[in-house]
Amino acid sequence: MSFEERMHGTASRNQTRTVLALDLETPEPSQLLKKSIDVVRSVKGLICAIKINRQLILGLGLPTVAESILKLANDYNIPTIMDAKLNDVGHTNEFMARTYFDAGFDAIIASPVAGWKDGLDKVFQAAESRRKGVLLLTYMSNPGAEEFYSLTARHGNNGEKPMFEILAQRALEWRAQGLIVGATKPQIISRVRELVGPKLPIFSPGVGAQGGDANIAVNAGATYLIVGRAIYASADPQNAATGLRIKPNT
Repeated sequence: MSFEERMHGTASRNQTRTVLALDLETPEPSQLLKKSIDVVRSVKGLICAIKINRQLILGLGLPTVAESILKLANDYNIPTIMDAKLNDVGHTNEFMARTYFDAGFDAIIASPVAGWKDGLDKVFQAAESRRKGVLLLTYMSNPGAEEFYSLTARHGNNGEKPMFEILAQRALEWRAQGLIVGATKPQIISRVRELVGPKLPIFSPGVGAQGGDANIAVNAGATYLIVGRAIYASADPQNAATGLRIKPNT
């Protein structure tokens, strides 16, 4: 089963668009692992995927994450996304992608600014051979993102365009399985949706702690909502995830 099929199946089964961003950090690794597992167990029926970032990998180590959190997610039939933001040269990107895929991740986030040839070409090949997914970073959710992603640049013979529009076009050309657009910028989500059409999934981080609104993001065109602190930092993660639950389109 492909990454897209797993995402769609889990979202339909759990009737939710929420991707849990398991971005916890604590100075004590034993607390970090326990907290992460507790959060996953409490919201397992209320999410459609789990996104793990580099701070959790650095805090616990990839083998520990694979043997505990990824195994637990697999037991619950929940897809996992590695938020690696790959942006290095080709052989380094390929090595990291293969390492994360072979550890058990179902998809990886990469930055299209690395380019295709000797950039992300081998990442897409590694993903395709394993039926994994590549999500391309198109517009981040933090306030400073506008300085780069809205910067205009010449795009072939088509004149100048905002950088995020060029990156969205790359997602189509390279046949990515989704793209990342911050929920804090609903107008950008709407524009990206116009550019990529109805089928390519848009994953939107920044709901809750960063000020993004789940309903506004979905109405603008987001397919999935990436939510972290609003869930895992809550006194009741299950209740928080329930409150953020938006059913996917059938």
